[in-house]
Amino acid sequence: MKQRRTTHFRTSAFALVFGLLACGVWLPAIVRAADVPHVETFDDRSTGTLHGQDNWQVQNQGDALVQPATVYAGGKAVVVSTNTVVWQNFTNGTATDVWVDFYAKVPLPTNSTPPVIQSEYAAAFYPGSDGKLHAISNSTWVPLGYTLTAGQWYRFTINLDYGTETWDLHVSDSTPNAMATHVGTNLQFSATSTNEYFHRFRIKN
Repeated sequence: MKQRRTTHFRTSAFALVFGLLACGVWLPAIVRAADVPHVETFDDRSTGTLHGQDNWQVQNQGDALVQPATVYAGGKAVVVSTNTVVWQNFTNGTATDVWVDFYAKVPLPTNSTPPVIQSEYAAAFYPGSDGKLHAISNSTWVPLGYTLTAGQWYRFTINLDYGTETWDLHVSDSTPNAMATHVGTNLQFSATSTNEYFHRFRIKN
């Protein structure tokens, strides 16, 4: 029986101009990677461009900014502009039970077109224009029965089980220590996923 080794990646606050959220997505970049467990509050980052700070990479480098004006907690958060991808790579290849936890303020998109799944997605989710969350399971976008309100902060918690190739999604509102709602259970890793371990956290706006 495979032994489960648990690890965590936790980040503080992203303020998105409009919302498409994804986890474990391939991007054509080779950069120095962080290890897990890993915590990112952004309070220790310099105000201004996020790209290059603490291994963070930004597709349009000036379109993800560390700033103090829009935050959930602490002194700083990152604002991600439209048509921008933000990601961080990780090197830990031994953990099979991985938890990803982050806060995001999510304005809703103008349409509900699902994102394109590329070959290395393990798990991904997005809100439609009506705020309803959808998550990938195998090759299908599954409605989760949970609706986001535009412009509010939410805490998203993802549990990735690399032993069973399944994942769960939990969501809670902005109330400190609020009880999370388990909105997705035993979702299958994307049908095209080749992931054997957690190697990338990604947000696309």
